[in-house]
Amino acid sequence: MKTMHLRLLLFMAPLLLAKEAFAFGAILQYQGEVDDRELYFADIRTISNRTPADQIMGPIETRELDVTAVYENERKPEFVHMKLQFQCPAAYTMDRSNYKLTPNNTKVRAGDSVTFRIGPGSYKLRRSDLQSEPVPVSDWKTSNASMLSRAGAIACNHIDIDRALHQSIKGNNFDFDGFGQKIAQLGLPSDMALIGQTLAPEFLDFAWTQFWHDKVVAGKRPDPSGKWSRKPTEAEKAAAIKKLQDMQAQLNASPEIEAAKKSLLAGIKKSQADMAARANTTRPDGKKLTPIESNLLILWRGRPEEELVKLMGNPEFNQAGDSRFLRYTKYWEKAGVSLINGQGVVVGGEVGGYAECFVEFKTKQDGDGRWRVDDVLVRSTYQDAGLGRTRGLCEDIARAASQ
Repeated sequence: MKTMHLRLLLFMAPLLLAKEAFAFGAILQYQGEVDDRELYFADIRTISNRTPADQIMGPIETRELDVTAVYENERKPEFVHMKLQFQCPAAYTMDRSNYKLTPNNTKVRAGDSVTFRIGPGSYKLRRSDLQSEPVPVSDWKTSNASMLSRAGAIACNHIDIDRALHQSIKGNNFDFDGFGQKIAQLGLPSDMALIGQTLAPEFLDFAWTQFWHDKVVAGKRPDPSGKWSRKPTEAEKAAAIKKLQDMQAQLNASPEIEAAKKSLLAGIKKSQADMAARANTTRPDGKKLTPIESNLLILWRGRPEEELVKLMGNPEFNQAGDSRFLRYTKYWEKAGVSLINGQGVVVGGEVGGYAECFVEFKTKQDGDGRWRVDDVLVRSTYQDAGLGRTRGLCEDIARAASQ
């Protein structure tokens, strides 16, 4: 098994984070021998709650993590994108007799056996013709395989992972050692590599340009479809080889690494400032509310927290100081597949997109110690999906909360 170091991979020039939002991918595992190597990546931006309705607020919840396996061997697919679902101890359970929330301190650690399945929406990219093919939903299974166990630890400890990421962003710096120490408490490698890519086609490109570039330069990348390359002219071949060599040289050229570092951390700083501005907004504070926020506040302000949970189901739950935050999120995602051959020519693909909206209810205790809704915050974001998509997601959640 090969190992990677966080400091080096995070600052590769092509791996800059998006300007407006954090975009963290993780390399879960690198294994195999030459000609049969495999890389496993996880998109740790969004870990979805797939708990069935009849299990909400029970002892077990289902968490979904996107994992992409990229293969070198010509007899295997280009990649398999898996919606891996894990059975996790619920962060909080509820006593339905009095609607009291009780924290669950049971943790899933990397190295533990995990119960998992491949969920709906998984697919593979065939190497033969670069076309996608659905991967069927699997039965639930139990395994302690390293990759699955690490993925399960991330999925089941999503709050800890998110907190570790954001606590490690300190102004203009990222506390690599601190982040490593935090995830090591979950059994994960302290030098687990983070990268800026988060989509399956990006992981595919990353594997071939950063790990298996020698085979690309030698013209030995498996290409039964003939779409990755055509017979290049000598000038094109020389240019492609120089480009790959230059990319590799950047890894050992400290000025380039420092430039990438500054650019990356500038994006982190801006995102952090945006989040701080949102977090420091106390509502109601006279600031103009959106129509959805206004309607939900009229409906919910002063009502007991348990009524909200009973209607909306299991939230993403957090508590800070004298306030609780119950967040309900709705996502829309379509994987984008953009395939480019060695000469920079687009040879196929599909346009993807991502949209998200969350409604967060803040609750505070009244004089009798009962938690009641005090504020509502609605936020949405999208990437290549259009405002209409996010508006629809927000309206769906608001409609559910208005029943």
